[in-house]
Formats: sequence, structure tokens, C-alpha cells
Amino acid sequence: MKTSQEKSRTKQKRALTTELPSEKQQKKALRPYRIVSVLSVFLFIGLICYMVYFQTAMSAELLNSPYNKRTEALAEKIVRGSILASDGETVLAQTMLDSEGNETRNYPFGSLYAHTVGYLDYGSSGLEQSQNSRLLTSHADLQQQVTSELFEEKKPGDNVVTTLDASLQEAARDALGSYHGAVFVMDKTTGDVLVDYSNPSYDPNTIVDDWEWLTSEENESSGVFMNRATQGLYPPGSTFKVVTALAYLRSVGSFENFHYTCTGEYEQKGFTIHCAGGAAHGEESFSDAMANSCNCAFAYMATELIKRGDLIQTAEGLKFNQSLSLDIPSTKSRFTLEKSSPDQLTMQTGIGQGNTLATPMEMCMILDAVANGGRMMQPNFIKRVENAQGAVVRTVSGKSAGSVMSASEAAAIDGTLHEVVSRGTATGLSDLSCDVAGKTGTAQYGDVSQGRAHSWFAGYSNTGSDDIVVSVLVEDGGTDNQFPAWQAARRVFAAYFE
Repeated sequence: MKTSQEKSRTKQKRALTTELPSEKQQKKALRPYRIVSVLSVFLFIGLICYMVYFQTAMSAELLNSPYNKRTEALAEKIVRGSILASDGETVLAQTMLDSEGNETRNYPFGSLYAHTVGYLDYGSSGLEQSQNSRLLTSHADLQQQVTSELFEEKKPGDNVVTTLDASLQEAARDALGSYHGAVFVMDKTTGDVLVDYSNPSYDPNTIVDDWEWLTSEENESSGVFMNRATQGLYPPGSTFKVVTALAYLRSVGSFENFHYTCTGEYEQKGFTIHCAGGAAHGEESFSDAMANSCNCAFAYMATELIKRGDLIQTAEGLKFNQSLSLDIPSTKSRFTLEKSSPDQLTMQTGIGQGNTLATPMEMCMILDAVANGGRMMQPNFIKRVENAQGAVVRTVSGKSAGSVMSASEAAAIDGTLHEVVSRGTATGLSDLSCDVAGKTGTAQYGDVSQGRAHSWFAGYSNTGSDDIVVSVLVEDGGTDNQFPAWQAARRVFAAYFE
């Protein structure tokens, strides 16, 4: 039998065992602490990811913001660098110092580069804004830095060398003349922007004095501050037939068996499309339809031979409805056709009318893809950054916007665009010293009864060396054939090659 002492120890042991929580109870008690620990770890990881994103993706945007106080601090220590043309010598923007050390931003070409280079007063715009941090950074050599420190002078900022071709920009201005519109030119292979010209414009040298007038109701409708090449949205007219052609090619597989008899009008469910000037083109192959810019043939394709979904997919694959990250402001082109859209809208869309709107830059990129064997280049405005002594600090290379069509598709479309120049609506370009392919366009807008229309041309040279892609939009240039855009394009091609 157990003694009283042993019985007491047994009772104490049982009581202790009863008081200790079970393993299940322990896990339940620790659960809130584990949840808090896991959340803390995720919050810490999220903070690290945000800081990395901030340093890589957002830092340049914040540094370039005119509201960033750090910019003011940098401007106290550094003389803002210059913006130069592609030759590295032609000055597009520079800081001038008077005898008392006062700084004035000067633009030697006045309004010629205003939409691209931008201005600094009343905020900032263009490259002056996007390249702000580079222009207010100094990589001057050691001797220059020591001299500046010794004499308590500002250090010279770095210079930004653009891709813009000074002589070609002037040729574009002369080609467009007094007409409102835009000329946009890219290097076919690199995507470097050689010309970005928009008219009407303004003089950034006198923007302070002119601001009230420029922003008045009188000038509001003229859109002097809008870069028509990258921000202007226009119905693309027949230049859009390149997109319709690609959708047809993907639906059918070849242009070879296409056949259409044009009577001058195409009717579908009570709505009629007419060819320009009421022309009846008769029996047509696909090349004939493209060369003649036959509205009836392409309206027929869009409603009878191409699924709406395929046309939508093709347009969006060519960067419609997509924003681009560029060094200057741009607007995404719009394509709003839906699978349920009525035939009337589909017919108009197939010939570049309806609700479709495109920037001249967008059409330039599409033709660049055709010229490039299917690879579309993203427009690039910056060539390199140099210090004040001309030493290269950073080089900038063009980026591909992706392969938007196959090489065989590009080759097939290229063949039809050569027909447009050799025997179609752009024969005025056939006697140039360089081989050119492209598409003309006349885009009606506003009240149809008034017969107002913009004129388009988008095309490229095909010499095999240093080729360019040119897009021209002339507002009201298609009204009574006032000034077809191909004439302006001709002068640009001639200036570049001749």
C-alpha cells in the first residue's frame, strides 16, 4: 500500500499534468502571433519591392517633375546643359549667361523644334521635362569640377544629343508650308526619330510674353501646344487599308486568289460605300485594289471576307489602343470596332473611316514594321548624353516594339505598296532617285456634306542602306485635292537622299 507521502506526490503530479496545456492548445494559442509574423514579413518584402520599383521606374519621373524641390537645388549648383541635334553640334536649346551671371534659356530655331524640345517657363514640356535630371547633372572632368569649386561657380550640366536631323526637320517645315499638320520621320532600322514637326507652333523664346495670347480662347481651337505628330488623332483614311490588308492575309492566307469587280459603289444592308470621285475600277486583283485605293474592294473585304474579331486583333496587335512610353507626350490611337458592330460601321472601318483615329506616329510605326520584315521599332528621341567637354556619358539605343507580323506577311504587303507608287495613287513619287513604297489616304471628317478631308501619306524608302519611314498628315489637304500629303513626303525623301 502507498504511504501518505507517496499519495501526496501522485496528486501533485496529476495536478501538474492537468495544468499543462495540450499540444493542440499550444498551437491555437500561438496562431495569432504566427499570423502577425507572416504579415510583417510580407509587408517588409513589399516595402523592399516598392523601394526597388521607386528607384528604377519612378525615380526619373520624379526627378524630372517641375514640382520636385530637388530640381531647384540642382539648378543652384549646375548650369543646365544643352539639347543638341543628332550631329552633336547644332544647338536646339542652351543656357545663356549675361555679364552678371543671369541665366536665360535660349532656343536658336524658335518654333521649329518647339513641340519636341519643349519649354521651361510655366512648368515644362517635351525633352526639357523628360531630360530634366540629365541636363541638371554634371559629369564634367576633374579639372572643370575643381575650377568650379575653387571659384565658387556653377558646374556645367550634361548635354543631351537627340536623334533629330536638323536639315531634314527644316525640309519638313518647308514641305508642309502654311498648312496645319505634321511630319514624322523614323530611321527604319533603329527607330530613331529624325523629324518630329507639327504646325501650327509657338516660339519658346517668347513664351512668357506670349502666354496670355497663346492660351486665349482665340488660339485654344488651333492647338498650338499640341504635337500633332504624336498626340493628334485623325481618321487614317486609306492608309488604314494596310491594316485591313494584313487582317485579310491572315484570314485567307494569300493575296493571289482575291478578285473583285468594282462598279464604283458597294452596298450592304442599305448602306453604300463609294470609291473616290465615283470611279469604277472594274476587275481587280488585290494589288489593283491597293494601287487604286479602292474603297469598295476593302469595304467588301471587311464585311464578307474578314471576321470582325480578326480585324480587331490585327489592329490592336499593331499598337492601336496601346499607350507607349516615350520621351515626349503621346496619345494612343483608337480602334473601337466590336464583334457585334453593324455592317455599316464595319465597312467604314475597313477603309479607315468610322470611329478609328490614329496619330501620324502610329501610321509611321505600322509602315516601319512592313519595311522591317515584321519588326516594329519604338520611336526613340535620344541618341546619347555627353558631358560639357563632349565625352560620352551614356548612349541610348532604340527598342523594338515587338514582331507584329511575320516576314512573309510583311513581304506580301510590301509588294502591294510598291504598286501604289509605281502605278497607283502615289505615282508622283515614282521618279525619285530612291525606291519608295507607301500608301496615300484621304480621310473625311466633320459634316460629310461639307466635303472636308485630311490628306495622308505613310511610306518608306527601300534602298537597302539608311532607309527612312515617313508619315505626313495635312489637315484639309484632301479637300478638292488642295495639297496631297505625298507632295510633302516627296520633298522629305528628296532632301534626305538627294
